[in-house]
Formats: sequence, structure tokens, C-alpha cells
Amino acid sequence: MNQNVSDLLEMSRVYGSDERFVVKGGGNTSLKEDGVLYVKASGHALSTIEEDGFVRMSTEALNDMWKMKFPEDPAEREKLVLQAMMDARLEGETQRPSVEALLHAIIEYRFVVHLHPAMVNGLTCSQLGEEGMKSMFPDALWIDIVNPGFILAKTVRDAQRVYLETHPRQPKVIFLQNHGVFVAGDSKEEIDQTYEHIMSTLDHYVVRKPNFSAVRVHSAKVEQFQKALGDDPSWLFLMNHELGSFLKDEESFYPLSSSFTPDHIVYSGVAPMWVDSSIFKKDDLKKELAVRIGEYQKRYEKDPKIIAVQQLGVFSVNESARTLFLDSVKVAVFTTSFGGPKFMEKSFIDFIKTWEVESYRSKILA
Repeated sequence: MNQNVSDLLEMSRVYGSDERFVVKGGGNTSLKEDGVLYVKASGHALSTIEEDGFVRMSTEALNDMWKMKFPEDPAEREKLVLQAMMDARLEGETQRPSVEALLHAIIEYRFVVHLHPAMVNGLTCSQLGEEGMKSMFPDALWIDIVNPGFILAKTVRDAQRVYLETHPRQPKVIFLQNHGVFVAGDSKEEIDQTYEHIMSTLDHYVVRKPNFSAVRVHSAKVEQFQKALGDDPSWLFLMNHELGSFLKDEESFYPLSSSFTPDHIVYSGVAPMWVDSSIFKKDDLKKELAVRIGEYQKRYEKDPKIIAVQQLGVFSVNESARTLFLDSVKVAVFTTSFGGPKFMEKSFIDFIKTWEVESYRSKILA
């Protein structure tokens, strides 16, 4: 193993093991060397990745994709883009590369580390995100929300060209609205220094940080609601000081009421299900809850993964849903420093819900 591959592995594991930067399987990393792109394969966690967790791809073949003409229809386009990316793998490679491999390839620097830190997304998922970025990180690039995959890569490529009209080199930092950040550099040290600068700067500017300290809960009502959910033991209860402020009423819950990023959709669902406290006044709690879940299913065409109960707490269908919902709570709190929350628009949420890439990732997670 050469030194650059060793550095790629070390960076991936260090950032992947740090909850400030990565929750669950989020993020991807890459290295470009001698015409080869080493990019994380789908389904591998950065925290434990080994050398075989990277797909080796031809940078020339990836660059040639820009000469291809793809259909306008999103589903057909993404199908052909995926095939072209698979064809760009070096001989002997069998794994599926990260959907963002094409974006990694167009960045001129040797190393790329793409992550979704909650503090960063407090900026990218806020009303004043772009304005805040230009103030704090004037040399960075801001990308308005677009569909991920080929369209995102194309949008960044076009923005790089404009950027180079006034700068000598491509940006080393790219903030993606409602997504995360790409950091690039020619060495491990450069990547580390840039991330340290980003996180320390944001830490200085945020006006409030999440308070997850314990609070007293109404145990009898928790047990009552748990029984109403049925015999499935996977539902997990969660309550803390921060959630208490969001669960006062439906208006207070608004900053958590939709999706901030694609990862939140995949793990914790399109939107939490809100249940007001009046449900405990019903004669048959289980029957009433079933009715409300049915209404949720009709609206979102999915079962709820998060159920938020006014002044009581939050029930998560599994540990992954709980982890990403807590990440949403962090993001929501951090957005207060930049004008408040800005959710993904419905059209982008609908794209993620039906995107083959996320269906594939969901199967791997299952």
C-alpha cells in the first residue's frame, strides 16, 4: 500500500469515527493518483473501511462521460449514468462506486473528503446559509439545492468554470445546500487543516448548541403509548431537554417537521409524525393511533419512522432512525444562528424517495 492510499484510509477512518462529522454510513472520500480515482464503494462505513472498500476507476473514462448525451427523463438518465460509471471501473472491480464519484472526479485536488457534519448543515440547511458562508468562508463555493447524482456533478462543474474566471484554482471547499460539504486538498494535512478551520469558525458563530441533558418523563404515559404501538419491540423512546422545547406544541415542533438532507429521508423518514396530547383523552388510544398512522401513510405513502408526541417524547422505529432524528435536532438548533431552518423542497424529497440509488442504499442498510 502506497502512502497516499494509506493516508486516504486513515482520513476515512478518523472522520468516520468522529460523531461530529459522520453519523451512520454518511459521507464519502476519494484519492486521485496516476489516472486512477479511488472512491468509496456504496455500502461501506468510513469508520471501518479497508482498502477493498474503495473502487478503482479510470479518471479518463469518467471525464469522457461529459461527452455523452443523457436523456432528460430523470429515471432514464440516472440509469444510463450509473451504467457509464460502472463501465469506468478498472478491470477486476466488482463493487458499486459512490453515486458522487463523478463529482469527486471533476475536483482537481488529490484528496476529497465529503461529509455531513450537523454544524455544517446548520449552515447549509438554513435561511441565510449562502449569506453566512460568503461572510465566513469567502473563498468557498455555494451550490443551491439540486437533485443529487449527475445533475449535482454538472452543476458543480459549471460553477467551477465561473469560479475560475476570478480565481487561479478551483475552490477547495464546496458547500451544498441541504446536503453537506466537500473539502479538497493535495495532502492529508491540508484536508485536516481545512476541516479544522470550518468547524472552529462555525463554532465561533453559532449562538446556541444542542442541550441533550436528561429530563424527567411521564413513565406511565410512555408505557401506555408504547403498548398502543403494538407488540413490535423495536420502537425506542427518546426524550431530553432539547426535545422538550420542540415538543411544547405543533408550532414549536416546526423546525423538526420535515427533511433537511437526503440522509435524514433514508434513515428517519420524510417527516416525523406529530401526535398532540389530546390523544390520551380518547377512549381507545390504540385505535385512535392506528387511525392517525393511517392518515400519515396516506399522505406520505410510507410508514412513519419517527412519532413525536406532544410534551411526552419521541418514538423511533429503530436505532438508525433515532440517530438521524437526533442529528436533525442538532441541525435545527444550529440553524437558529443563520435565520432558522430551511427544509428540502417537496420536489427534491420526492426525487430522493423514488431514486434508485437511495433504494439501493436502503436495501444495503436493511
